[in-house]
Amino acid sequence: MTNNVRVAVIGAGMMGKNHLKTYKNMQGVDLVGVYDIFPEAREKAAEMFGIKAFSSLEEVAENVDAVSVVTTSVTHADVGEFFLNKGIHCMMEKPLATTEEGCRRLINAAAKNNVTLLVGHIEQFNPAVEQMHKILHDTSKIRSLTAQRMSAASGRITDVDVSMDLMIHDAEIILSLVQSPIKNVQAAAVTTPDHPEGKDYITALLTFENGVTANITASRITQARVRTLTVTTDTNYIDMDFINQSINVHSQGRMPYVNQESIPDWMNYGLKGSVEQLFIPTNQPLTAELTHFINCVNGKETPRITGENALAALRVIWAVQKKLGLWQEEEKENIQIAKAA
Repeated sequence: MTNNVRVAVIGAGMMGKNHLKTYKNMQGVDLVGVYDIFPEAREKAAEMFGIKAFSSLEEVAENVDAVSVVTTSVTHADVGEFFLNKGIHCMMEKPLATTEEGCRRLINAAAKNNVTLLVGHIEQFNPAVEQMHKILHDTSKIRSLTAQRMSAASGRITDVDVSMDLMIHDAEIILSLVQSPIKNVQAAAVTTPDHPEGKDYITALLTFENGVTANITASRITQARVRTLTVTTDTNYIDMDFINQSINVHSQGRMPYVNQESIPDWMNYGLKGSVEQLFIPTNQPLTAELTHFINCVNGKETPRITGENALAALRVIWAVQKKLGLWQEEEKENIQIAKAA
């Protein structure tokens, strides 16, 4: 007998295999199986990790306490709701769902059945992001933020535009840092002969009710991999690199002089600058995320990214898509970008 949490992974693609590998090496977890709609994919994954290949969602539900849902975005609402209504805890990869109605179904099902719903915005488990929260919470007032998340074309995700693929990470982080409703969203896209629809390079400007602004750029046509966030505050300038998990804090102040009366006039405006490079212990964000999920299942922690948090980030992306004519949701008039009541 064991008190380990019995877990299965739904979806045997690249990210699904990452979840399987991580769970396999975690303490307090029994990785019991995998399910995918394609029998060959689930059989191959099951053989790779020495686990059961489930033949249906019903079979999964009979044998687990929790699941990671790592399927295509359009299936999240149906798959997640099925498990939540069975009393099974869910780690839902982002995006939570593809519509407001789908998100609400998942949020309501988790509340109704008193089970964990954690949404996989993995960057919140990047140690640099965790440190950024501490810095901004303790010492500084945010004035403006700039995020860049750019890379070359990839076959990893092709069914959504770059705002839903990449920009949503930074939108969710910025919302969590600023903690203010959004007042306005503007957006622009780069069009090229190969990308006339403007789906692969998008810049958004967010204005918050507290006066903070955020500029977010996401690209799948840039020949360098960039993942950065910079923050201008009332006391310093902070630049963070997601990839290197590093933070530099830039500050300026008046030059110190022993005898102020002897300072020549031309030196009265002298400034000195300093750059503090923070020491940040590195980690594997997926391991940290899934460990947090299991702790939530065991009642030791509460979800760091709730359904409401994930829905708020989606509303920003939907607003960006609407500005660019990329909006796919049926109920266009129901777009809301403010924080849910």
